[in-house]
Amino acid sequence: MQRNRRRHTLQRALLLSGLLIVTAAAAAMLGTVKLAMAQRDAVERDSDAFMNDERIADQIVALTYEQQLDAYRFLQRPDSAYMRAFRARGEQVYSQVRGYLFHELSSDARLQVESIKEAHQEFEVAAERAFDLVQRGEATAARIRLAGMDQHASALDAAVRHFLRARAQQRDQFRLDHAVLAQRFQIALIFVASGLVLLVVVLTAVLRRRVILPLGQLTTAARRLGDGEPGVRVAAQEYEEFDVVATGFNQMADRVQASRERDVAQNRELREALEHLRTTQEELVQHEKLSAMGQMLAGLAHELNNPLGGILGMAEHLRTELSQSEHPAVREVGKELAEPLEREALRANALVRSLLNFARKPSGTMESVELAEAVRTAASLRAHAFAQAGKALRVSVPSGLRVIADAQKLQHAIVNVVNNGLDAIVRANGTALDISAAVEGEEFVRLVFEDDGHGFVDRRAAFTPFYTTKDPGEGTGLGLMIVQRFLAEFGGTASASNRDEGGARLTLRLRRATAAASEASAAAPDTAACTEPLGQPSGAIAESAVSINSVEPTAARRPRVLVVDDEPSIREIQRRLLTRANIDVVLASSGTEARDFLLRESVDLVVSDVRMPGELDGYALLEWMKRERPTLASNAILATGDISGSESAPIGLPPERILRKPFQGDELMACVRAALALAPPMT
Repeated sequence: MQRNRRRHTLQRALLLSGLLIVTAAAAAMLGTVKLAMAQRDAVERDSDAFMNDERIADQIVALTYEQQLDAYRFLQRPDSAYMRAFRARGEQVYSQVRGYLFHELSSDARLQVESIKEAHQEFEVAAERAFDLVQRGEATAARIRLAGMDQHASALDAAVRHFLRARAQQRDQFRLDHAVLAQRFQIALIFVASGLVLLVVVLTAVLRRRVILPLGQLTTAARRLGDGEPGVRVAAQEYEEFDVVATGFNQMADRVQASRERDVAQNRELREALEHLRTTQEELVQHEKLSAMGQMLAGLAHELNNPLGGILGMAEHLRTELSQSEHPAVREVGKELAEPLEREALRANALVRSLLNFARKPSGTMESVELAEAVRTAASLRAHAFAQAGKALRVSVPSGLRVIADAQKLQHAIVNVVNNGLDAIVRANGTALDISAAVEGEEFVRLVFEDDGHGFVDRRAAFTPFYTTKDPGEGTGLGLMIVQRFLAEFGGTASASNRDEGGARLTLRLRRATAAASEASAAAPDTAACTEPLGQPSGAIAESAVSINSVEPTAARRPRVLVVDDEPSIREIQRRLLTRANIDVVLASSGTEARDFLLRESVDLVVSDVRMPGELDGYALLEWMKRERPTLASNAILATGDISGSESAPIGLPPERILRKPFQGDELMACVRAALALAPPMT
């Protein structure tokens, strides 16, 4: 794929390069001039400072000698004016010496300044003592003191000369330092000049690579295209001018090549379209078969669940009767025969309901779905196939995980993935398919399928329509494509990868249901009195025997229930269960018979099958009761073996008034007790 990058114009590149060189040269020149001027200013400042120091030294020496002259004048003629002049000149000397201390001096020069200061102080002390002697009239002693002043004046003059020599040495060192700095600056200028030369060389190389060579490539490509090579192309160029030319050249070459390949491509596309059409037709036929099978299962549910309900009820009743026998042998027979019969009936019931759940038409709406239940329903449909193939199907999905999905589409997607996993491990002689789920962050749930088969040949093409690695006739290549489409509808994703230890891994990421949606979905079955049993594990029947609590009769009579069902076994089971619960039972084999009875007699409750032959089925009987016996209609119970439509809104009953076949004794009694608790007294 061509790299997407911002194009630069050649004009801009050349302009920037020129500006870079000019800027670097100007910066070097300005730096040179600025440093030279700084050195010149420093030397001038140093020379001025030294000359100023010499001037101050001369003033100090001159003022000292003038002080000495004032002292001799005072000796010859003691006049206070001479003494004041002496002291004024002394203040000037002190001020000049103190000014040295504020200059930038070396340690030797600063020491000489201290020597000047001390010599001048000794000079003035000798003069002041001579002044005192003169004022006391001791002229001879004063002359001796003034003679000592000459020594102090000579010492001061020597200290001044030493100071000037120290300052001269400091100036020489300063000039030497500036000379070294100038030499270093010359070296720096050499490096800058070398850098500019190197920059010019690099710029020349860059221009050769980005200008001269691209021009050569364009020239060579044009020559090859002219020689009859339509497949020649020019790579994308850095600069806009060259890239425009290269793009135009490539477009021209593409048109030339496309004109030669058009016929071949059209023929190939036609063959692929025909093949896809044939495969799609086969898939549509297969979907029609599945749709017809779903409709057949929905219609067959009632026919299967009615006899299955009779078997389950008889087995349950038989187990209860035998378990209450006083003879151990009889109880053992119930345990060995009746309990397995009831357990197998429950297993058959769970399988039929799984088939019906899978065949149910999708609702087309997103809802909160219990993930463990969806996986269980889908896995149960293929559990027998895994067992026949000698492979393991392991499910580890924790309960309580709810996702946003269409329940039927989610089950369909899971079945497709399980089918692919079974095919993979059978073909590769694998051992098992593992299904697990876990929460991913706060918004998603991850459902993972892992097998130890051959893995994906091309995992990126796994979701491509009509892509399959199966033998011809064994697959259409639409299974995972449908899975991905369903997941996209749910707001999730599907991804495929290969396991490091071998085999394939398919990950479905589903949106996690919010707490409010999960509570609303989970609350519906909990509030219903007639719930759907999910089946019991082996050995659990004895510990969960049906406990039929008697319904307490009123002071005048016992409750009276009308049972309406066209299956004799179902009617008999209900009669036995309700009779044991201290309830009067009236039986009717059709809706018409029930209606005629209700016209003559009164009952507290009606338990009716939905699908029955004759003029009145369960729906029609309920509608008649709504018109003629509204009190009975308000708490009537409908029993059905078809889950495809019995819970829809047109029935007019809440979920707790719907009893699913085949049902167990405690389910029936739970519904009856709840309904009788709300029923008014029979009149």
